[in-house]
Amino acid sequence: MAERIYEETMGWGCDYFFEATGNTRAAAGIFDCIAPGGTVVLIGHPGEPVQLDVVPGQVKEVTVKTIFRYAHVFPAVLNLMGKGALDVKPLISRSWKFKDSIEAYDFAVTQTADPNSDCVKNMIIMD
Repeated sequence: MAERIYEETMGWGCDYFFEATGNTRAAAGIFDCIAPGGTVVLIGHPGEPVQLDVVPGQVKEVTVKTIFRYAHVFPAVLNLMGKGALDVKPLISRSWKFKDSIEAYDFAVTQTADPNSDCVKNMIIMD
């Protein structure tokens, strides 16, 4: 990922980097592609402690922020979706019938591990 980001930014790196996966390897590499003076925002919650070398972040004078995703916003988002004010359909990459839940899970695991995946969200439809 860092190679692609540096290629796209002419060697500069990201001004803002949002780590939302909660994957410990991804979280440990947050300084790999950040620009000097950039900001890293940690959203995902790793299931175990993250080994983080802070020196690359210090050298680049990176700001690190953390947020607790979904804190106090879930009911408001559901309300907006219910009113039709928030269209989440463009985020849905693929829909699955409930009877295909196991296949959907296996697909999601495969897509999460694939760095070239364009899959954003999978949805299981209760039928």
